[in-house]
Amino acid sequence: MTQSSRRVLLTTGSALLTVWALSSVPTAHATGMRVGNYEVMTDRWNDHSWVWSVTHSCGAPDCGTWLVDPVVNPATDTLNVIAIPRPPKSQRFQQSAFFADGRYTLTVDVPDGVRCIGYNLPSHDVYSWDAGTLTGTVDSTYGAGCYGSPGGTSTYAFRLQRF
Repeated sequence: MTQSSRRVLLTTGSALLTVWALSSVPTAHATGMRVGNYEVMTDRWNDHSWVWSVTHSCGAPDCGTWLVDPVVNPATDTLNVIAIPRPPKSQRFQQSAFFADGRYTLTVDVPDGVRCIGYNLPSHDVYSWDAGTLTGTVDSTYGAGCYGSPGGTSTYAFRLQRF
């Protein structure tokens, strides 16, 4: 076998191994969500909507990547979500979504989760959705409501629609 034949064989073998490795990587669990962009369909907001950029988690709440590496960043069931408001009337957030029992859970403190006319108040939001149907609820807990009303928890339904 000549040197150039060995090089071609090695290159072909490496390419096949790469294709096999990428095709065998779970997409956030075999029955779970795929990485990509999703629109959040909900009736919670009447003045803007959200797009979630969902990637593989690299461990920290503010770390997401499109790539999975079996050594440096192996695939896990945890996803990273960057929430982008459209139009930018709210604050973007980034956090890890954890997978357990067929559901994802994403917890985030939102500085402007309670929107009042003229001002906003913070909320603590817990998103929970089914990995297969991509439908779920967000429980929004807040210490105070608009115009001095008492705090509480509001629950909203949502679904994720892949772009």
